[in-house]
Amino acid sequence: MRIDRPIHEGFFRSRPLRFAILGLMVVAFMFGFADQLVNLNFERLHIFFFNLCAGGFIILYHTENTARPSFRCYGFLALSLIYALLAFAKLYPAAALISLTLGLLVEWIRIRSFSLVPRELFDQQVSVVDKFHHASVLCLSLGLFIATFVLLNDTSLHWLPYKNLTLDVFFLGYSFPVSLITMSVMFSFIRRDIGQPLRYVKQGFFWTINVGVIIFFLFIVFDMRIAKFTIATILFITVVLIFSFFLLLGRNLQQKYFLLSGMSFLVFTGITGIFYIEIANYADVYARWGRLLLSSHSYLSLYGWGLSGLLILIRWNDFPLKLNSWLVILFHWTVIGILAPLGKTSPLIAVAAIVAYCLFLHFFFREESGGKLADNGIATGV
Repeated sequence: MRIDRPIHEGFFRSRPLRFAILGLMVVAFMFGFADQLVNLNFERLHIFFFNLCAGGFIILYHTENTARPSFRCYGFLALSLIYALLAFAKLYPAAALISLTLGLLVEWIRIRSFSLVPRELFDQQVSVVDKFHHASVLCLSLGLFIATFVLLNDTSLHWLPYKNLTLDVFFLGYSFPVSLITMSVMFSFIRRDIGQPLRYVKQGFFWTINVGVIIFFLFIVFDMRIAKFTIATILFITVVLIFSFFLLLGRNLQQKYFLLSGMSFLVFTGITGIFYIEIANYADVYARWGRLLLSSHSYLSLYGWGLSGLLILIRWNDFPLKLNSWLVILFHWTVIGILAPLGKTSPLIAVAAIVAYCLFLHFFFREESGGKLADNGIATGV
């Protein structure tokens, strides 16, 4: 099945649905600072609510490509919220059962939309848009199945004794499906008239990103520091190349500017990731700067890069938008690149970051669509 067909004209037209998903993203953002008020680890709710609950729901709704979410999508949303709460409460056996159920539900949707065996990923005739999309859904289900094992291994099985094979490390992998769907969205705006050599380059990007991230997580589990640094550097170079590719060959639409901003977030995510791996070798430097660097890395990835793709999906049928794209992008960078990381160090800055984040979402969704694209292909308000 081809997924890069036109998205259904009724996709995310429901204002209550938009409000609910955006509200979930705001709640997730707030949980990132909640540990300053209550001495508990709210990172699981922070990550799960954004990546798994909101992000997973959007991915599955987009995959089914219907006017309204199916009962399967709503079921995923409800169960993922329960899963997040159970994991936060450390009720691991129940969380493992929900995780397994969620994995089966995602596979049900994936098989209905694609196929049981993901042959499309190896077919050179299938577009990179479809491949990234299929890989996103497959990664979501595999992540849930692996999380089931991690939960049980960490509490009762103890089959694999690796110190990094824990939920606190593994939940970071839930950002990968969101990253892949954002890649799919971005590559859908690449010009269609490129030659065959450039099409092979796109296929190379797909495999480098997917295989590279899988290898990177294995190196994290086995705590291979030099290998982690090496693969992180390779991924960073790949991201820079994709950024250049999209800058030169992306269609001149309003969405391009938001996605270029998202790619810039991803480039900085690569830089902070490499620095974080490196300073972990120096105890004094890590104690002083490690938390701030990790916070910056997390916010740039989740609420910079990942959010850019999800927001474009939600407003897909509204573009071009009647807003000043550059001012909104600049405000996005101020909130995520400066206020959010610093908010981890001060409750007052945290409040300012939350208010600013809500304002950013308000600015992005405030205006109605701008109607049809102009004949020159440039959106109004850019």
